[in-house]
Amino acid sequence: MKIIKVFILGLIILASQGVLAGTIEPTTFTRQGILSYNFHSDLLGRGFVIDVMLPLSYNPEDSTRYPVVYMTDGFMHFPMVAPNLIQEQIPDEHGNTKLPPVILVGISHPIDSANFTLRLTDFTPVPGEIKGNILGGGANDFLEFLEDELKPFINNSFMGDENDETLAGHSLGGLLALHSLFNHTDNFDRYVVGSPSIWWANKQILESELAYAEHQIDLPKSVFMFIGGEETCNEEIDVCGVQDFKDMFERLKSRRYENLTLHNRIFEGENHGTVVNPGYDKGIERVFRAKILPKKYSF
Repeated sequence: MKIIKVFILGLIILASQGVLAGTIEPTTFTRQGILSYNFHSDLLGRGFVIDVMLPLSYNPEDSTRYPVVYMTDGFMHFPMVAPNLIQEQIPDEHGNTKLPPVILVGISHPIDSANFTLRLTDFTPVPGEIKGNILGGGANDFLEFLEDELKPFINNSFMGDENDETLAGHSLGGLLALHSLFNHTDNFDRYVVGSPSIWWANKQILESELAYAEHQIDLPKSVFMFIGGEETCNEEIDVCGVQDFKDMFERLKSRRYENLTLHNRIFEGENHGTVVNPGYDKGIERVFRAKILPKKYSF
């Protein structure tokens, strides 16, 4: 009798599951307000995946121009950052927002065996050695791709504001952001620099910072730097993330550039991976508090 009851109960469960199962069909991943493109660069001779999040207030028939945030490593970071940016554009009960309407652009390399090598190529200013191999050094070409190919597409397609552009990068992407800040200063107005790989090529980026300081008297940009508090020294690969981070911040602070808005934050309890979300959340909000000067600044 007990066995019969169990059997009947099982039939009821199966019947219930059948009723609730519904119909499922595979589809292309989409989210409202987010567009994705396979973008082939003629300059670099290869492709990227470009994700675009439009502001809540976006109207294609309006002439309003929107600030644009360009983010490297979009495959990993765009899905984390996009929801935060949307939330921070929603007015509170007093009508205030943390962010103005902005366009977020995620830039992704192909997710295949060439991913690591391509990232090294595109995000590093000079070649460096990795396990006995000389790699990297293509940052200037990658920045040219952004300037001459990707930005025109965004600005012409979605009313991006060429006078208010932000570059956000983490790790090697953070190194790229510093390289742009010192060597292609007019390319962007705001910079969010996360856990930058200052160690690359025997800290070559310090030479770029010094060269800029020796030839320019101002740096009219809004810059937020962040790192995880657990990114301490790793003796095996001779990397001291937090200390290098502090040294770079103090160097920039010591220049006393009149129109540089500079902030930093060390997120205690966060490591190289977990710091990305809180770092971008606070960093993008912070750089938009600063008034932006004309991009072609007269020194």
